[in-house]
Amino acid sequence: MNRTPIISLLFCLLLASCSKPADLFSSYEEAQSALISLNTALSAQKNLNSTGLSNEQLPFTDSYLARRHAIYQQLLQMKLSSAQTHQVNYLVIAERFPERYFAWPAHTDVLSNMLSIVKNDAQYKNIEQWLIFVKSQLQAAEQSNLKLNKIEHNYLKHYVQQAINSTDTPIELNESLSVLNNYLTQYKPRGSIGLSGLANGSQWYQSKLNYFANDVLSPLEWLSLIDSKFKTMQSSTEQITVGISDVSQLSETFLKETQVLGLDWSTGYMLLPQRANNKQLTAANKRLYLAMMETDLGVHYHAWTLSQARLNLLKRLNISEEDARILVEDIIFYPGQSFSFASQLLN
Repeated sequence: MNRTPIISLLFCLLLASCSKPADLFSSYEEAQSALISLNTALSAQKNLNSTGLSNEQLPFTDSYLARRHAIYQQLLQMKLSSAQTHQVNYLVIAERFPERYFAWPAHTDVLSNMLSIVKNDAQYKNIEQWLIFVKSQLQAAEQSNLKLNKIEHNYLKHYVQQAINSTDTPIELNESLSVLNNYLTQYKPRGSIGLSGLANGSQWYQSKLNYFANDVLSPLEWLSLIDSKFKTMQSSTEQITVGISDVSQLSETFLKETQVLGLDWSTGYMLLPQRANNKQLTAANKRLYLAMMETDLGVHYHAWTLSQARLNLLKRLNISEEDARILVEDIIFYPGQSFSFASQLLN
């Protein structure tokens, strides 16, 4: 009996099964739920059904990245709406950039999120290993000339010191917290506060502009449009309300409304460009988002300092010094998000 054709057939079937990922999800909603679960430790929207943290849910570890990549690849095979496809493509592009080196995003207290879920010694060990991982990733990043900016650095130091000083922090984490604290104490952050200060940061920023604005223009072209718009606007004396939130100023605008659910934890799982296009803005808010767009470009493209960014907002808006500080941090933590209003404000 000639076994060669049979063996060849089996080999072909094996190759086919390896080249195409298994069907994990039958719908966009299932994939979305998987991402929400995966990002339990990252998102301010707690997963109330969580009883612990798996290795995959430890942010930016190899297991986490592999699982997230697999979900994105499944989504790319699905029939999605234009807005959903746009967001998936944006998230896939973001995988190329250095976010993974900063395993503890400074705009969210990941440790606090974890401790609100984990309640046993075995899982405290997972958190301990993750804290060690955060330090090792920052060290690896330094070797590639990738460093936290001073705002991110200060926030991480605050989270760690807060945990060390809290009587609620499990004693099992004392050593790893102390090691991370010592490392952050001697850490020298980069001078620039914007993405342009990172290797490939300018390309990363451009991808964010392209996604949130739903248009492909260079930063200089956006600046020209914004400047022209300001010249045609009347000055406003209306006081603008700014609030401190677990999400960006833009996400906060939509939190009390029915959500158009997306896939990105950092936007509160909203499709911000789609929401923004359907939002009617007051004259004061139009001026607010134009000023934020202008300052966003200043910070992330022109490498403005904190002082320059605050002064620009104070010049453009009727806000306090403290409000200007909050808005600058929002711009640092959520690059490009204000451009979700670009088509409404600049067309």
